[in-house]
Amino acid sequence: MDIEDFLIMLTDTDEYKDIYYKCFSMDISIGFLCTTLNKHEKIYSFITSLKNRVKIELLNNSINIDNLFEYIVNDKYTWMLNGVYALFNKKSNITDFEYLSNIAKGKVITPYIEDFDIDKFAYLITAYILDSLGDKKLNIKNIIGQEIFNYPTNSYNLTKINGCTFKRDGIIYDGKGYFYNIFTNKKTIDSLDVIPAFAKIILEETEGDILYRLDERLSMPESEYSDYSGVAFGKFYGPQFNFDSTNLKETKTIIVRMDYDTFDKLLMVIKRDYDRTSKKSFLHIELESLPYINDTRQYVITTFLHGMYYPDTDSFSHIDYTKNQYNIDNYLKKYEDSINGEPIDLYVSCKDLHYKIWCIENGTFSRETWYKLMIVSLPTRYQKLLDEILE
Repeated sequence: MDIEDFLIMLTDTDEYKDIYYKCFSMDISIGFLCTTLNKHEKIYSFITSLKNRVKIELLNNSINIDNLFEYIVNDKYTWMLNGVYALFNKKSNITDFEYLSNIAKGKVITPYIEDFDIDKFAYLITAYILDSLGDKKLNIKNIIGQEIFNYPTNSYNLTKINGCTFKRDGIIYDGKGYFYNIFTNKKTIDSLDVIPAFAKIILEETEGDILYRLDERLSMPESEYSDYSGVAFGKFYGPQFNFDSTNLKETKTIIVRMDYDTFDKLLMVIKRDYDRTSKKSFLHIELESLPYINDTRQYVITTFLHGMYYPDTDSFSHIDYTKNQYNIDNYLKKYEDSINGEPIDLYVSCKDLHYKIWCIENGTFSRETWYKLMIVSLPTRYQKLLDEILE
């Protein structure tokens, strides 16, 4: 079996399929984790079953180790060069420079290794296929059909997680750790924060129900959970908004601001509604990022933020964070807001593509809190456009 066929065969194993999405959702290289000595042992413990399968297949298929070493090193992953050096002791008769130089050049390196360890090599191959093989495109259509929900959900597949513990890279809930959904904005407010900005604001400034998309594919026993990110730096803009300058008297108000350097747009839609339970009128306030597209992609994913604002109490009762996926033809018409095309406030074609990640509800949330959650949830380039709308 040649090397490419061997690697592809490994991606068709049950062990690979069981953990691929979890690794895909981690915004860090698995190879980097596996080769950072013992710092992240808990994180990569869940890849052990695949590592064992790789080891078995290496032995059963009589794969030439030198050729496989050369193949993966020639892909020139930075972690691979460091990883080989960290995991395999060099022979004492060569210098560090010679050893690293041979790795970097993709030369056969097993002659320079003091004691070849098949387990360590299997870890390298495991990390390589998880980082480099498989579909790496974010596509909501491919995700929604595979999710596993073990707890009661609402109509948008969100579970009430009151009492959970937010961590830097996930949530602790009901004795399990869950890595965050891949679409979660994990930006922090301060560089030393140990939880994302959205979670910090929710915990410090709100009371009510917290709901999140808990996919069991991203779970593990709490004892095996560990954050994998290092110190992160986030940028947070202080509140500087004013609802009073916006015309909210019409049935629907549409406001668009564009960044003339990037041509990205930020859309705000305000719609009047009536709550039959409380017998009070309220406003749906929606924000959506509309990136400028000039390539051949087949679909576009936007950030969509929604809040329910009650003018009589000057507060929100519901705030949520969602990703929308549009096919490219409809999106381009939406972006252009063409008279004979789609309106700029066009919604996605089906509910599943309105992919909610988290929300807070059944509480009273201030305008300041709403603004902060909008700022930390929007991609950075749209933050100034929000301030332009609200100034």
